[in-house]
Parts: sequence; structure tokens; C-alpha cells
Amino acid sequence: MADVQARVGVARLLTLTGVGGCGKTRLALEVARAVRNRFPDGVWLVELGPLADPVLVPHSVAAVVGVREKAGQSTVDALATRLRARRLLLVLDNCEHLLDACARLVDGLLRACPDVRVLAASREALGIIGEVAWRVPSLSFLEPQHLPPWTELQHNPAVQLFVERVLAAQPHFVLTERNAPKVAHVCARLDGIPLALELAAARSGSAERRRARDSARPAFPDTDGR
Repeated sequence: MADVQARVGVARLLTLTGVGGCGKTRLALEVARAVRNRFPDGVWLVELGPLADPVLVPHSVAAVVGVREKAGQSTVDALATRLRARRLLLVLDNCEHLLDACARLVDGLLRACPDVRVLAASREALGIIGEVAWRVPSLSFLEPQHLPPWTELQHNPAVQLFVERVLAAQPHFVLTERNAPKVAHVCARLDGIPLALELAAARSGSAERRRARDSARPAFPDTDGR
């Protein structure tokens, strides 16, 4: 966060890149909250994930920042006119499937609006001049064949996240010397990707609940078949 915050203060366009589920959106939102006082005209989040048509990208930005289109004026021109004297941060999330449209819009806004900055989250960089791409790393994990003592393993970031999410589903779960290698193996198999770890932890909770239900069933059904 400290590194990204510092770069937001320098780069006109900073794009957080990385594989799906690595935490780009979460990092962008946390950084946006942390730097909002730097921007008198606000920090504006535009969620592009639901869009399928690239033509709608400028319209989505205009709707978020409150720009109304005028007859005979393109949406990009309307945005540039409205934001030219503004000092704000525009956060564009999930750009990867709309790269060309996002690149055109951002390039036009940055050229026309000297005090507008853009923080984008995308699996790939937008690819325009002046862009700074910052790859979001996965959580660090340990190779199962080179594990430290389990008391040290519990401080590993990937293991910490996995255990935290498991506890949400299984409040009585405890990381022990016996299960720590298995947890480390899961974290390594999932390359420390936060979303993958969260989903795996949730599935482990569901599996545990199923086992508990199965163990509670009677060994022989009643005569009526229950």
C-alpha cells in the first residue's frame, strides 16, 4: 500500500496488474481511501466488470461523476470539459476485457485534464504512453518440501489468510503440528492467490459440515425409511 500510494502521487496513470483473484480491486480500494484527502474534487470508483459493450465505458464514467451529455457533444468531450479544472482520482476497476476502450478514454482525459489522475485495476496494462504498471503479487507461501517448524509456519501470510477464512466457517479450527503441512500444501498449490485461498477455505468448511451431518445420522434407518 505504501508503495502504491507513493506512485499515485507521481504517475498520472497507475495500473495495478496481476492474475485474477490476486487482490487488485482490494488494493485499489484501500489505496483510494488512504489518498482521498489529496484530491479536493473526490475519488470516484467506476466498476467496469458488468460491462460487455466497450461503447458503454465513457457513459459509465460519466454516470459516476455526474456528467450529462449534450446534443452534438461526445461523451468523452463532455467528460473532458467537466473535469478539465477538477483535481480528482478516477478508479477504474476490471478493465481487462475493455482494454482498448479504457485506453482511449484515459488517454483523452489525461491529455485534456491536467489534474486528473487514474488508478486502474486490470489483468493487463492499458498500454498508453505515461502509464506505470505495478504488478500485484500473490501472498508469499512456502514450498511443502521445505517447511519450517509449524509454530513459524503460522506466521506465513498465505497460511494466515487461509486459517482466518477457515475459522469463519469452523470456529473451533486450530492450526496444529499435524494439520499445518496440509495447510501449507494447499497454499502452495494455489500459488498464494488470495481469492483461491478464500474459496478453498470456504469449501473446507462446507466439507466439515457435511461430515458432521453424516456422523450424526443413525446407523440404521427407521422402519418407515427415514
